[in-house]
Amino acid sequence: MAYRSRSRTTRRASAEPATSPHTPIRVLGLLLGLGLLLFRLPGATVILLAFTAARFAARRPVLSGKWPNGRPRADGPNERRLEASWRRATGWLTGGLLPTSADCTPAIALAALDWGWITMFPPVDPWRWPAAGVDAAATYLAVMAWWQSRRDLSSTVKGLDTHLRRRRVPWAKSRLPRLLAGVGVGLALGLLAWAASGRLWPAVALMAMGAGIPMIGAHRAAAAAARRDMDSALMVWRWLDALDKPPVQGMPGPVRGTETGADGSRLFMMDVPNAAEWVSENVRKALTPPAQGDGMLVGVAFDGADRTHVVVAVCPVEPPDPAALLADDVMLKSRMTVDEMRMGFMYGALSGRIVRLKTVATRKGAPAVRSFAIDGSNADWTMIGRDWLKDAAPGAFGDWMNMSGLTVTADPGGTHGWISLDREWAKDDWDADAMRPLMSDTLTDPRTHPNPVRYMNLIAEDKSMRDTLTAAYDPARLPCPARIWHDSGYRLADIDRSCAWDIGLTPMSLPQGYTVAQYMKPDLRPAFGESPIADMLPFLDPDGRPRTRMAAFVRAPRGDANRDLPVELRALTGDGEARRLLARVIVSRAAATVLKTPPTVGPAEPLGRGANVVWRMPIRLEGGVTPDDLRKAQERLKSAMGADSTIWQWRDAGHVVLWAGRIPDPDPARWRDRRDAAMLARLALDEAWAASHATGADGRPVTTRDVEPAGGSLLRAGFDLPAGLGPDTAMLRLDAFRATSGYLYARRIPGDAPLTLLLGRTDPLPERCMADWTAMADRTAGSRLPFAVGDDGGVVSFDPRDTPHLLITGQTMSGKTSAAVTLVNAALLRGWRCFVGDPVKNGNDFAAVKDKLDGFAAGLDQCVGMLKWVDEEGRRRLDLQKRYGAQNIDALPDDARPPRIIVFLDEFVSLLELSKGSKVNRTGDPDVDNAILMDQWRDTCKRAIGVAVSHILTQHRSQGITLILGSQMMKTDSMGALPDAGLAKAQLGRLFIGAGETTGNLSPRNVSEGNRLIRQQMGSGGMPKGRGLYERMGRGIQMVQCWWCGTNDDVAAHTAALPDGDRPDWTALMPARPRLVGVVDETEEHEPDRTVAVDDADDDDWSLE
Repeated sequence: MAYRSRSRTTRRASAEPATSPHTPIRVLGLLLGLGLLLFRLPGATVILLAFTAARFAARRPVLSGKWPNGRPRADGPNERRLEASWRRATGWLTGGLLPTSADCTPAIALAALDWGWITMFPPVDPWRWPAAGVDAAATYLAVMAWWQSRRDLSSTVKGLDTHLRRRRVPWAKSRLPRLLAGVGVGLALGLLAWAASGRLWPAVALMAMGAGIPMIGAHRAAAAAARRDMDSALMVWRWLDALDKPPVQGMPGPVRGTETGADGSRLFMMDVPNAAEWVSENVRKALTPPAQGDGMLVGVAFDGADRTHVVVAVCPVEPPDPAALLADDVMLKSRMTVDEMRMGFMYGALSGRIVRLKTVATRKGAPAVRSFAIDGSNADWTMIGRDWLKDAAPGAFGDWMNMSGLTVTADPGGTHGWISLDREWAKDDWDADAMRPLMSDTLTDPRTHPNPVRYMNLIAEDKSMRDTLTAAYDPARLPCPARIWHDSGYRLADIDRSCAWDIGLTPMSLPQGYTVAQYMKPDLRPAFGESPIADMLPFLDPDGRPRTRMAAFVRAPRGDANRDLPVELRALTGDGEARRLLARVIVSRAAATVLKTPPTVGPAEPLGRGANVVWRMPIRLEGGVTPDDLRKAQERLKSAMGADSTIWQWRDAGHVVLWAGRIPDPDPARWRDRRDAAMLARLALDEAWAASHATGADGRPVTTRDVEPAGGSLLRAGFDLPAGLGPDTAMLRLDAFRATSGYLYARRIPGDAPLTLLLGRTDPLPERCMADWTAMADRTAGSRLPFAVGDDGGVVSFDPRDTPHLLITGQTMSGKTSAAVTLVNAALLRGWRCFVGDPVKNGNDFAAVKDKLDGFAAGLDQCVGMLKWVDEEGRRRLDLQKRYGAQNIDALPDDARPPRIIVFLDEFVSLLELSKGSKVNRTGDPDVDNAILMDQWRDTCKRAIGVAVSHILTQHRSQGITLILGSQMMKTDSMGALPDAGLAKAQLGRLFIGAGETTGNLSPRNVSEGNRLIRQQMGSGGMPKGRGLYERMGRGIQMVQCWWCGTNDDVAAHTAALPDGDRPDWTALMPARPRLVGVVDETEEHEPDRTVAVDDADDDDWSLE
């Protein structure tokens, strides 16, 4: 076999390679040294020097073999022998020389003997003392180097590839007493020898031997361990040699710590260049065939975070008896490691070392349950419990260790697991002290529940629930809850005696970064066997506040106990903890199904008694859901929760209170608290406002301040308006409010609240109302003249002190004249002076009281005269007031106070309408000239009427003169012809009778509300005759039904006792009629009765079409 040459000269292939001289040098040096020692000469020094020279003279043989990675390897027996010899030679004096371990005792003893041998026989030559010292040192070094060479197993032919080196035996603290005894005996014998011979070297030799004898057992144990490591290393190398191509790039290094089991199982550490290579699936697949050829299975695992070595486990193919397997640590660890590698590769995990194996329970004296941990695997216990332990059947895809007949259980604490014979925990004898520190407080509190059997059963229950929850939440991409609080869970029947259902509640903690709303959204009922109830709810503290990352899982399993379990609010009657929880669950599930983000439903509270099922619960909206979203989805929510009625009480943009159940019973006796019935009535109105989209900028709806009876069938409701919503804007939504609230009639009235309404389920006004002559004749009522009944059932009066003048308009046949007749009759009965101007119908409506009137004007000239007289009368009264220093007529003394005057002027608009254009008599026709003269005269009269009316309207309210103007439908600018028209119109109250456009007939500020009231009335059956809108000056409007005084005979009967009127003579105030051309017998022409159409131009100007 060839050796490498130190020469740089290239040899020919046919040349014989040089041999290594180290072996002859070592042999000659050994023989020479031993020969010198026979003659008491320093031969150990020669041996040391010879072996040292051989180290440097040794040449490594040229190796013909190669490793798969290309590195040279000794091939064949002779080449391996030469390689081993070269390693022994070059390993001389390379370490292990210091006396720090027990293997130094032979070297010290031999060194002392060498000293004594050279200096034994006197006389001792002087040169022998230093020579003996040097040789003794050489003896020590040579022996220590020899021990070091013996420990290097890789310098043997058998262990050439193993890289093994037997460890030095350290001084054992446990053997210290025996060490001290051996040293003491050696010292005693040495002292005796010193006393006998006078030499100390026997004492040193004896003491060294006394210290070495107690360590013989340790040396034997080290040798046995080395043999086991050698067997393990050779086994691995044998398997690698059987492969065509090894599955790793770097070859294995030394093996150490080999443990063997009763069935031949092995467990050992092996140094490797790259641990990740060895724990891969490729290594397992490659080594399995040669290992199975030896009847073994092999597994490789990480040893914690160390990546410089791996743990190799070898076990027989056929598993032993489960009880025997569980009792033997090595057998159990090796088989668990082998099966762990299989499970890891099935689920993308790398195996780790089995550590902390501990027996916690026995059965018939043998281990039955043991705890263990895994060090180095990238699989956590959550993954192991979820994927590796699925209760699968034994086989290639079975659970971890179930092919060996053992059961592995993952502890919820996430730090360790359990391996046992089975899950019949009650049959085992438990070591409570050993078990207590292993019981995870994430599952239960060991101080409160120390029972190991309960704990192990709870692990199975926890795993079953986690597996089900994981499968249920997987479609939603949500992880299983982080922790299940079994100790805090309870059954509702345990705390609520009225509960006959099987309902359980279990608190759970959620993983970081997730919200309760996310876990509430999925429907868990299918995953739990179609349970009637399986829902996540926010976990509430005792004060009702929800926790951020805590949920309460409520489940009612399918079974006979839950056959009659109500799942709709309308069927959930009574009270109790279980029923309150059911109400929360029903509402929460409905909201989670309908809304994009489930809200947090607070504690439920029953409000009704018996069949009056009404539940109330606070709700916190999540995920950007607003109260408006709830109302948009109200019908779907109502259907999902099985409620006949749902009302949302607004608190702020993120909080509401739900009132839901059956249609509420208004009877206060059917409520636990009568205040709740009143509150619900207010909330129903709030809900109607919200449904009509009458909300503020922040989404807050109109809220009801109070509701109280308002007479008859009406309610008076005051409302608070949210920021950003004014009364006018809210009134625009009033029709929608009526439609959603069920109130047929609604009208705004003055009140303390920002918005006050009269509300009625039906039309509060009668279709016809006869005049109350008693009220009309009641002079104690002062200046108030009753003429109609209001929507609140009260009498509506016209009071000149409040509204000095009145404009009555309406369509033909609407009953507008009836209102004027009623007011004039009431004034007559009160002793007022009454004047009527009717240039169209000649006062036919006042025929019954014409004699009682103080003035009646049938033509334009008569109207001019009457109005001028009234105007002058106003001036006379003003002078009277000045004489007495009175501000108004009511302040005059009784004996000086004249009666009030009321003037009714019908067809007022026609009295303001001038002739259209000027006529031209091109033919000189006298009739045309006469017509022109009459038109001019009539226009003059109308202008005079306008001036008088304007002056009366604006100047004489303090003189007790009231003007009532009657007309057809008016437009905005119909009164524009009056002087000071704006001021004149401001002095008028309005009474608009019948249907039609209110523009021009009501004040601009009340036009919108007037139109709405008319639409409201038309939608509920139309406008009966005499039905109209009454507007006091500067006030709002009111729907009224005007009184009807009856036929002329009825009126005459009620006014028969009144004296005839005292008619003044106003002939001098009448305009003269024009002189006509020719003899024309022309009677006075009256203005025709016309219908005036109203054009909605703007809010201030009036125009006549």
